[in-house]
Parts: sequence; structure tokens; C-alpha cells
Amino acid sequence: MARIAKSGLEYFPFDIDFFQDIRIRKLIKRQGGKAVTVYALLLCLIYKNGYYMQWDDELPFIGSEMSGFEEAYVSEVIKTCLSLGLFDKNLYDTEQVLTSKGIQVRYCNIQRLNKRMSRIDRYSLIEELTKASSTRSRNKQAKTAKPATPKPAVAPKPEPPRPAAPQPPTTGTNAEWLTEFFADNHKESLLLLCKNFGLEHGKIDRLRTLANAVVGEWELSHTQHHDYSDWSRHLISAMRIKCRDTSAKPNNQSQQPTPQSSDYSYKGGFGGQDV
Repeated sequence: MARIAKSGLEYFPFDIDFFQDIRIRKLIKRQGGKAVTVYALLLCLIYKNGYYMQWDDELPFIGSEMSGFEEAYVSEVIKTCLSLGLFDKNLYDTEQVLTSKGIQVRYCNIQRLNKRMSRIDRYSLIEELTKASSTRSRNKQAKTAKPATPKPAVAPKPEPPRPAAPQPPTTGTNAEWLTEFFADNHKESLLLLCKNFGLEHGKIDRLRTLANAVVGEWELSHTQHHDYSDWSRHLISAMRIKCRDTSAKPNNQSQQPTPQSSDYSYKGGFGGQDV
């Protein structure tokens, strides 16, 4: 991998829907709850140096030493993660590399939030998926294309052009995802988010104000997200930064300004839905 300044991360976000991911549930079902610890450890090792990790025969020993589990168990968990798609199996089989599309997307987004250069120079899965999506779209259009009908001997009176039928959107908009994020069935998660942000209990309106501010910035910068899960994960991270900056303003006004590091350091947990 080409060396760039601070290629590793100081943090990576933990998605509140982490344990709802069907692959995480299957991992726990097959290898027990301890397997989440091994998976989280692997993510830490990957993000510490960038967005992928080269396989090493000593990796089971390292995982065993750091987690306290047997080397054979660590190896079995890694194999299960590959079979479930938590790591890309094809890339592992051909290049002996542990990474995934979700890891690479999250790496680029965090680097962009920290105003750092973010490039996937090797083992890119993002570009391959984009090309595959374009190919599937072209194939679908070719299959649904109607064959041309022969012209009649006497041309009928031309009809006025009909408006094209509206097509369903392939991706959601910021407004649609905001509505989903603040839906009534998410109230418990929103209350927990208030608590994590240090807001008064039930201050969901304050969360909505922060969310509107973040989405407004995304609209101006034309920031795009792959799906609702990716969108909500980065919304929470950006809201946390805004909430912390807002809380710090009164103290900053009464003190002399001090040099601040340009790097954002997150004190949260691990993980995230690895899609």
C-alpha cells in the first residue's frame, strides 16, 4: 500500500444496529459470543494501519494472546467471518488479505471527516462493486427493451406524446432518510442517543436540529451515501461532533484560544455494520 501521512485511524464508529446484522447473529450462533471479541480485535488491527491487513501465520497467536482465547478458536472465527462475508473471501483466497467493502467505505468517510487524503490504492472493492452495479443496470435495460414494431402501410394520425411514467427512486433522499431516522419506532434508540450526547432526557428536538444542520451541509457539498445504514452511521458521527463543539463554545469564549489539533479523536467503541 502506498504510504500516506497517518494512513491508520484513531477510531472507528460502532453502529447501534451492529447486533441486528444477520451475519453477526450467525457468527454468534456458530462460534458463541466470544467471536464478537475476535472480530472486533481484527477490525482494530486493520484500522490501525489503514483499511486492510495482510494474512500472517502468526495472526492466530496474536489474536489468542490479545483476547485470551485458544489459537484454534481464533482461526475458526476468522474462517467463519470469511464464509459469512464479514471479510471478502475472494480477495483473501487470491491475495491473502483481510478487508471488506464496508471497511473500505468507512475508512474513506472517516478520513474525509478528518480532512485527510483518503485513497484506496490497493485491493479496492468499492470500484469493483460500482462497475458491477453499472453492468447489471445495463443488462437489465437490455432485457426490458421492447422489440421494434413494423410500421403500418397507412400511418395513423399521430397521437400527442404521453408523459413518461415516473420511475421509483433507486436510492433514498436525505429527506426520506431523516423521516425514517426520527420515526416513532426508533424512539428508544433516539432517547439513548440523547443520553450518549449528554443531552437532557427526551431532547429529541435537539437531535433533530443537529441532524438538519448536518444534512444541510451534505446538501451543499453534494455528499452521497451508499444506503440508509451508511447514511445514519455518518449522521450520528457528525451530530456528535456538532454537539460537542456547541457545548464547548461558552467555555471557549471566556478563555484564551489554545492551539487545537486538526485530527478528530473519538473515544467511542468499536464495530459498525459491515456491509
